[in-house]
Amino acid sequence: MQTPTDDCWPSIQKWNGLNRTVDGHLIANQPLAKPCYDGLEKSPAQCQQISKIYQESAFREASPIGFAYPVVDTCAPVNGSIPGSPVCDLGSASVYSVNATKPADVAAGIEFAKENNLRLVVKNTGHDVRGRSQGYGSLSIWVKHIKPKLQFQDHYTPSNSSCHSNWNGSAIVVGGGYIWKEVYDFAAKHGHIAVGGSSETVGAVGGYLQGGGHGPVSHDFGLATDQVLELKVVLASGAVVTASACENVDLFTALRGGGGGTFGVVTSATIKVHPTRPVLKHSLTIASSSLDLSALTNASVTVLSKYPILSDSGFSGNAQLNRILGTKSAYSHNLAKLLSVNSSSSSLSTEIEDAKRVINTELVELLEPFNGTKLTVISTFEKYDTFKDYFESGTHESPALNNPSPVMISRFFHKSALINNHNNLTTMFQAIFPESTSKVQAIASLFEFCLIGGGEVLKPQPNTAVHPSWRKTYMFAENFDVPPSDSGMKGVRQVREYATTKKLSSMKAAAPGTGTYLNEADPYDPDWKEDFYGSRYNWLHSVKQKYDPDGVFWCYSCVGSEGWEEITGPTLYGPLCEKK
Repeated sequence: MQTPTDDCWPSIQKWNGLNRTVDGHLIANQPLAKPCYDGLEKSPAQCQQISKIYQESAFREASPIGFAYPVVDTCAPVNGSIPGSPVCDLGSASVYSVNATKPADVAAGIEFAKENNLRLVVKNTGHDVRGRSQGYGSLSIWVKHIKPKLQFQDHYTPSNSSCHSNWNGSAIVVGGGYIWKEVYDFAAKHGHIAVGGSSETVGAVGGYLQGGGHGPVSHDFGLATDQVLELKVVLASGAVVTASACENVDLFTALRGGGGGTFGVVTSATIKVHPTRPVLKHSLTIASSSLDLSALTNASVTVLSKYPILSDSGFSGNAQLNRILGTKSAYSHNLAKLLSVNSSSSSLSTEIEDAKRVINTELVELLEPFNGTKLTVISTFEKYDTFKDYFESGTHESPALNNPSPVMISRFFHKSALINNHNNLTTMFQAIFPESTSKVQAIASLFEFCLIGGGEVLKPQPNTAVHPSWRKTYMFAENFDVPPSDSGMKGVRQVREYATTKKLSSMKAAAPGTGTYLNEADPYDPDWKEDFYGSRYNWLHSVKQKYDPDGVFWCYSCVGSEGWEEITGPTLYGPLCEKK
């Protein structure tokens, strides 16, 4: 693939021609904090303003090269008053972006990339832990402004009148640029719940939806991709097609769980929505009074062993245990149970009391012996009238990170990996939070436990390509490491290698034969085909070859990525080259 340093890089005349084709919507990208650095655009005042909002999601998402998780930040804000500031460049960000507002803009960008042998990436919010919307020397299709008015259908009607659907409930047509907050708010205005992510600033239609998608109501309604009724897609050929259970069924199936940035650019999706319901929330905190994690690990493993019982009784949600070197740690969770809709006050009260009894009997009473030792246990309940009220009561966003890409590993946990598996789970915790203070140890680690399986997730759905292991999963666990800020690229690589070889291996030992959620996974997993796609990979590859035979869409550890590699050298990014 051509890069800006190559002789064959498109001339400015060619880029101007593309700009005319997309009605002036081509953007020549500049680093977000360029005003902080030496040059004609240096401005200490602008630098100060940028520094204040640099880690805010809204600031990152408003830029075609704003990423919540940059592969590496090559132009972070610095003190603009200091002369001789370091070099600032785009790093892994795209050189140009097509600010697409309609499918024709997307098609024009695709055609230009093909004609000029350019790496192509697709981006909405940049909220991608695996960095698939980034690419050194690339052209980006930025879909954030493909936002036709949201459409609510009381009863879903296929866009093709000759097609028929088994779903006669409500639906929303969502353009490619929307985020989940906008969809949630729109659904709530109509008294409904959309199945989306815990993070409300994630793009609704992109990699999240196409990779499977889990969230706060997955347990009750299934994965987000299970809700998709039809998609509008721009193919590598430039053709705009509809994919549904009636049209282009193989493409529809691949896009429902096979991963984003791979088969085409989705410009809109029609998704199921469900009537809102009251919610009961249970909050639990187990705080340690010691830096020693052994007691907290033992209590946390005890909680995890009860997850299948809690899930089968209707609870779902997220938990976490974090460690910042030199500070005390705690386990905490917020679990929710959707209650019956339109029930009488007496029956609703009975339902709430029954739900509380499960939590107290199966969990809280079991933790009482820990209370007052090295641990403090706090348990509370709260009831909300609607899902929107519940969702808005919590915090769902992590600030954009001003450090190299998060080092993430993850794993599915079936019921058998949680119940009566105390020794293996304890060994896993010890690997995640090693006692050693070696140079490769992360300065902070967050171990998150997503109780988002069970229930409707366990039920296989037609025309989906998610990893088959999803249909047995109760908990999805992920660990996120922050490398030391002064470790450099070598230190980041060391933390990554340790996470893959030691931490991920311990997860696999605790939950053998499962797999992981491809949107939130270790891209360096040596078993990525099996762990991300399972038995679906070969079929997905055949669909990839049918709709994108020239490999226009490429991302690391995605379907069909085997023939190419990034030459990273001493950095964490570099040109995309065909393997010899």
